Amino acid sequence: MKISMNIFVTCKSGFEQILSRELVLNKFSSIKNGSGWVLANIDESLGLPDTRCREMCFPLIMLENPLNIEGSSVNNFVETLISIFIDKIKAMKIESTWFYGFSSAGEDNCVQRVKTIEQSWFEKLRKRMSRVAKLAKNGIPYSSNFLFGFFVYFIDSKHAFVSLQAMAFGQQRMQMDARAPSRSYLKVEEAYQIMGIGPKAGETVIDLGAAPGGWTYSALKRGANVIAVDNGALTDELLTYPNVKHLKEDALSFHPPSLKCVDWLFCDIIEKPELIMRLIKKWVENKWCHKFIINFKVGYADPITVIEKIRNPQTGLISLCKLFKIRQLYHDREEITVMGEVKII
Repeated sequence: MKISMNIFVTCKSGFEQILSRELVLNKFSSIKNGSGWVLANIDESLGLPDTRCREMCFPLIMLENPLNIEGSSVNNFVETLISIFIDKIKAMKIESTWFYGFSSAGEDNCVQRVKTIEQSWFEKLRKRMSRVAKLAKNGIPYSSNFLFGFFVYFIDSKHAFVSLQAMAFGQQRMQMDARAPSRSYLKVEEAYQIMGIGPKAGETVIDLGAAPGGWTYSALKRGANVIAVDNGALTDELLTYPNVKHLKEDALSFHPPSLKCVDWLFCDIIEKPELIMRLIKKWVENKWCHKFIINFKVGYADPITVIEKIRNPQTGLISLCKLFKIRQLYHDREEITVMGEVKII
């Protein structure tokens, strides 16, 4: 018997059609979409949804089998949400931390309304179920599985989707460092959070297309040794670091000195995805790096085609890596970021 499940998926505004195509690529069927979200359906006999979608690129948050509710006022929404929560957990024994998160499509008036609803809902929860409320933690942590909790996403000021199971894909807004030479610094900092690791003191990083130095600075501040490869100039401050070496060379043809394996490869070059793919595959196949963070510019390419090529088990990167993640980061624009750790043996 076919068992299906609805999955509500959020993304950056403007990427709904691309997300829908990625969902179809992963054997979901797209039902409908709106600004910053897609409602999809999945045949559970084809595999659990968290297994199938945990390394997708464009999702931000997924809600499992959500309820579609509507309300005419803040109080109306609060009462409805309290009733749903109490009804859903009445047969459960909650004795450990659980998560809750309220978010919205992004319109200013909706954002403030949602904040008010969230605060009022939690106040009522504390009064009616104080022990359960004390175990609550706000937010949806990055996880490779669906987490239990209470998750609400407003698609506008009068309509929301509600679920007890959610999965976040790890994208997050990072804090800018005033000394960073460019805002691209934010992308690589966010990539570390997705990977769960970043450069360490004493490690060697090669930064292809480094200028003006946002990613180089990120590695330097962690004590890594950086070889910055770019015909363009680094900022003057970066050149005062004793552990940076700037090579004015073509990043697309550069290879590591003596062909030795380095700890990290960075690449944020404004170039066609197929050229970057060939470049990175050469580095990975030759095991010239242990870990990598690569940015692909997909503004003038079909992002789904790029993803398919990257993930191809025969000709792509994924089979060569023991850790592999691909995301459209919070700080990416018309870009996707690929992160991995190479199979050295």
